[in-house]
Amino acid sequence: MMVGLSLVLIPESLGFWPSIHWPRRLLLFALSINLIFCTVIKWRRLTTSVLMIHGGIVAILVGGALGSLGFVATVNIHEGSDTATAFRWDRQEDTPLGFRLMVKRINYDYYPTPVRIGVLVDGDPVQLCEFITGESLVCAGLQIEALGFDPTLPALTLAVTFPDGRRSEIMASTTVDDVKIGAVIQLVAFKTPVVKRTWIDMAIIVDGAPPFNGQSEVNRPLIWQGLRFFHTATGTDPAGQSYAGIQIVKDRGLPLVYLGFALLLIGNISFFINKMFDHRRGCNSNRAAE
Repeated sequence: MMVGLSLVLIPESLGFWPSIHWPRRLLLFALSINLIFCTVIKWRRLTTSVLMIHGGIVAILVGGALGSLGFVATVNIHEGSDTATAFRWDRQEDTPLGFRLMVKRINYDYYPTPVRIGVLVDGDPVQLCEFITGESLVCAGLQIEALGFDPTLPALTLAVTFPDGRRSEIMASTTVDDVKIGAVIQLVAFKTPVVKRTWIDMAIIVDGAPPFNGQSEVNRPLIWQGLRFFHTATGTDPAGQSYAGIQIVKDRGLPLVYLGFALLLIGNISFFINKMFDHRRGCNSNRAAE
């Protein structure tokens, strides 16, 4: 059966012929039944570690079977908008979700990047200063800390401590509209930062119920009623609107697969340790006999 499974799976993986589900599922089902019968018939003669290995394999196969009853769907949603449909890959068509999925906000976290600011007093330039976002410095007598930077505006969020001890948070942009009395900070130049991570604020809206709010990112999906919502992509359309790509996964067998791999790992480690001690006991017995 393992040879037959290999003959089916390897050519599919290499793309020699289209993926056909029923031969693969039939062979996996036969493998599961064979393993279960062998375990039941010989369980008195099997060690605990072998039973754990067999149980882990069966749990993985059953979990995979349950997972095949679920689906994977993808959809792109513009920031601030929602949708009630998604493209299901098993059906190759857009299908209703049964709820509305909304992307409230797309969030970005950037690596530190160099920025240059200018301090103007009563409209006259006083000093230029350059530092890295996340750091602080003294410029024109002001203690300035760069809290964050949004290159899409572009704008720099600063925490400024004035000589009299006052502290305020301001937004410095590349333009100053009016000549103001007092100190004004302007963003003069910057290096485009590299995105460190992105995440989205989402809402799941069901008629007659309060919305379910949460966050999702690549490796931390939003989980709701057995569905996992992964943030898979971020982009901008030709009109300049930001959108987020979301993958929706329904897989009821995932916990069983995790349990199976845990049993398989523990069983293999236990089997290896038992074999090692058996080998040592055998060596000691031979030495005693000599």
